[in-house]
Amino acid sequence: MNKVKSTILFLAISIVGLGQSFDSFMHIVEQNNPRLVTLQKWVDAEKGKAKTGFYPNNPEVKYNYLWGSSENIGNQRELEISQSFKLPGYYTSKAAIQKLSFQQNLAFAEKEKREILHLARSGWFKMVWLKKKAAFLKTRKDDAEKLVSNMQKGFEGGEISKPAFDKARIYNIGIQAEWQNVQSDLEIQKQYLQQLSGNSAIEDFIFEYPLDWEVPELDTLLSNLSVNHPDLVMAQLGIKQAENEVMYQRMNSLPSFEAGYKSEIFLDQKLQGFHASISVPLWQNTNSVKHAKLQTKWYKANLLQQESEVKMQVSVLYYEMVILKETYEQMRHIMKEETVSESNLELLYSGQISFTEFLVENEFVWDIQSQFLQNENAYFKLLSILKTYE
Repeated sequence: MNKVKSTILFLAISIVGLGQSFDSFMHIVEQNNPRLVTLQKWVDAEKGKAKTGFYPNNPEVKYNYLWGSSENIGNQRELEISQSFKLPGYYTSKAAIQKLSFQQNLAFAEKEKREILHLARSGWFKMVWLKKKAAFLKTRKDDAEKLVSNMQKGFEGGEISKPAFDKARIYNIGIQAEWQNVQSDLEIQKQYLQQLSGNSAIEDFIFEYPLDWEVPELDTLLSNLSVNHPDLVMAQLGIKQAENEVMYQRMNSLPSFEAGYKSEIFLDQKLQGFHASISVPLWQNTNSVKHAKLQTKWYKANLLQQESEVKMQVSVLYYEMVILKETYEQMRHIMKEETVSESNLELLYSGQISFTEFLVENEFVWDIQSQFLQNENAYFKLLSILKTYE
């Protein structure tokens, strides 16, 4: 009884694992991809950097000991402690700029992540396409080998001519070459997927398309672009950063201050008091505020341009996907009913079709199957691109 329960549990786990193969691979890529790992470390470093540089300068402590003639005035000692600072608005505006700069870095990292995940999904889909192509070629290869074997028997028995036998051999060589090319492409693609996943093993994965993917609604995609698309998020943050830059430059154009304590011992007298100074900004930063305002206007215009371009890109991709989906669904329905495989060989052996007709029919079926596999792959790759806009 326990063995039965264990077997049922094992099968259940296997079925769940089978359904999650694609999701499991993508999770591994997110965790182990070298570029994503590097990006995360860069984000962590930028996060620390964003918390620096917006405090007043460190205080300064100066001590002077001047030797003099004991017959005249003796030695002189000076001690000075000072602190320079600007008005509070300078530091708050600078902090806001650095925070917005970090948020832009986060959006850039998200953009990079989406592109890498798209590469991973496309790589997975190419592996599915190659495996399906290899499976169909395996049938063609087996049929070609049977054909050559039977044609050789016919040639040796005097029933088949030398030209017909040579055609069969050439046909078989072509199929074998295609088979070897696909096997080579599969190995190359395997290495590529391992690289994307941080050299993780992928042998145990079941390569299938994620048939549970739903086609997103165009209106939903377009309405969410401003909050989801990294380029538009960065453009919006750029506007806020430019607006804060105006405030920062205004505060930077105002006087800065310095205050402190000073003591001096001279001629056996101790003098002490406070020190204060103010800088008068006559020539520095004369055009900084004007430049910051112009930058704000440019960022706003840039956002409108990017919104228009991205919406156009999404709309074009969406309608291309709709056409591809319709073609894919129609061809998938037809290919499910396609039963032409060994039947051509049987028709050839029974004399109902000629060898030339056999070759034409097989090439026709191969072309249709290849076109279907390409359309299927293109459809899922296009869906993957649209996911980068979600």
